[in-house]
Amino acid sequence: MKAKRVFDGQRGLIGAIFVASAFVNILILTAPIYMLQLFSRVLSSGSIPTLIALTIGAAIAIFFYFLFDALRQRLVVRLGTRLEAKVGPQILTALMNRDIPDEERHAQPVRDLQELRGFVNSPVLIALLDAPWSVLFVALIFAFHPLLGIVALTGLLILFVLGGLNEYFGREPNAAANEAQVEANRSAEEMLHNAEVVHAMGGSRKMVERWTIKSFAAIVFSTLAADRVAVIGSLAKMVRMGLQIAVLGTGVVLVLQGQLSPGLMIAASILLGRAASPVEQSISGWTALQRARGAKQRLNEILAHMQEVEQRMELPEPEGRLSVEDATVVLPGLQDPVLFGVSFDLEPGQSLGLIGPSGAGKTTLVRALVGLQPLNRGYVRFDDAALTDWPAEQLGRHVGFLPQRVELFDGTVAENIALMDPEARPSDVVAAAKLAQVHDLILKLPGGYNYQVGPRGGHLSAGQRQRIGLARAFFGERKLIVLDEPNANLDPEGEAALAGAIAAATDRGAIVVVVTHRMDLLREVSHAAVMRAGRIEKIGEARGILELESSLAGRPAASEDKKVTFLRNRGDAAGQGGAQAMGDPA
Repeated sequence: MKAKRVFDGQRGLIGAIFVASAFVNILILTAPIYMLQLFSRVLSSGSIPTLIALTIGAAIAIFFYFLFDALRQRLVVRLGTRLEAKVGPQILTALMNRDIPDEERHAQPVRDLQELRGFVNSPVLIALLDAPWSVLFVALIFAFHPLLGIVALTGLLILFVLGGLNEYFGREPNAAANEAQVEANRSAEEMLHNAEVVHAMGGSRKMVERWTIKSFAAIVFSTLAADRVAVIGSLAKMVRMGLQIAVLGTGVVLVLQGQLSPGLMIAASILLGRAASPVEQSISGWTALQRARGAKQRLNEILAHMQEVEQRMELPEPEGRLSVEDATVVLPGLQDPVLFGVSFDLEPGQSLGLIGPSGAGKTTLVRALVGLQPLNRGYVRFDDAALTDWPAEQLGRHVGFLPQRVELFDGTVAENIALMDPEARPSDVVAAAKLAQVHDLILKLPGGYNYQVGPRGGHLSAGQRQRIGLARAFFGERKLIVLDEPNANLDPEGEAALAGAIAAATDRGAIVVVVTHRMDLLREVSHAAVMRAGRIEKIGEARGILELESSLAGRPAASEDKKVTFLRNRGDAAGQGGAQAMGDPA
């Protein structure tokens, strides 16, 4: 399958720009032709009607020059607009859908797209479009007189050599500057994202120094590149001025020898200026070209990572059965699997609590359940269909997810619960809030559901953000609700509301999977699993798991005469509530 590119689909518009450029450069010949005709016809004959006719013809040609130049400018602007309008959503979709590696998911691609659009709309692109036409103008000068053509060609070759030197000496420092700038921007994003922690712990100065070092590298390399471009650009201006003097001087000699008319001499000077000008501008704008080329290359790499999303047929509305088969995840750079051979089944109306030490693989498992973590082996099935077989939009309508770190969007409480859906019904928003038992909390806020939460929900406490995030996870007809440590920032009132929300969701037939480090929450779920080193060690009814873990921790069990029911296979799972254990339960 052919990889996507930034300029895919723009061939027709780019072709129209080249056609417009052709007419513009042909009509530029109006001035030298008019000058030539004045000397050869009007001055020799003294005919005023001839002068009027020539002037009218030149005026018409200039008017068409205006039309085609304006058309070219508009087409170039449209090209930049279409690039951002088409590629922008693709890039953001790739960033949101995790179609690209984690290390490349940051705001730099958006800046790259803006950089590329700015270059497309800049005079440098116009100069590059005009530069190839310099060959035609030099050929016309050759037609006037071979000696003038040799002088013009020599000067133009010198300019092209300077352009090549500009590329050679500027490529490495420009590439290094771009790379360093990307790293500096990424560091600044991290600092701003964690500004409160950095400020509270007195790390501002050290973090700024860290960013300064990265930024200084970008400054040094960009200054080096700019210095080289400036020197070569000044040389190009000197060559162009000297070239025009050389052509005029040579032309005067040829006129004095009777080998050239004064009109041809002036026309040759005008053509040479037109031939050298775009080459000189291209050299001066080489830094912008290098930045745009780097931006285009990075955008192409991101687009190449994007998977071609095929149009999948929508499946029947799910009943809500969840099946995990031999789920295994191996992350790059790690020898041991983060998740290994995990399997279990859950039926509608059941809930599963995941407990275990940090690094046991709980978060990796719940991310795999909602399609955020690809599996190296095994399947996660929803109603017997693998998650990868479901259309993403259809599956997303039935999955609710609360991550460990809850961040909200800059908008109202209602907009955040509805995931910024402008077509969401207020009744559904209120229903989700009530299901998550956060309705009363919202009504206490100034403006209630219309309260502006601020960037990333900064106007709310961590507990309030978590409870609104919980309502967001319950918004809509969710058949699978996955909660990663939902009670990490909750007070006792919030934990009671969470327990009620889980019970309400399972009562209406949803499956709830919750990660927790607090054993009390296990009393609110039907099943529980203990994870260690990426494996499920024990899985069964929550009451039995709770009793066993309490006894192992040296705490009195709630009931000594009850034992844990472990489910070893799918046959047992069907008879014991739909959960399956992996490995030895001991």
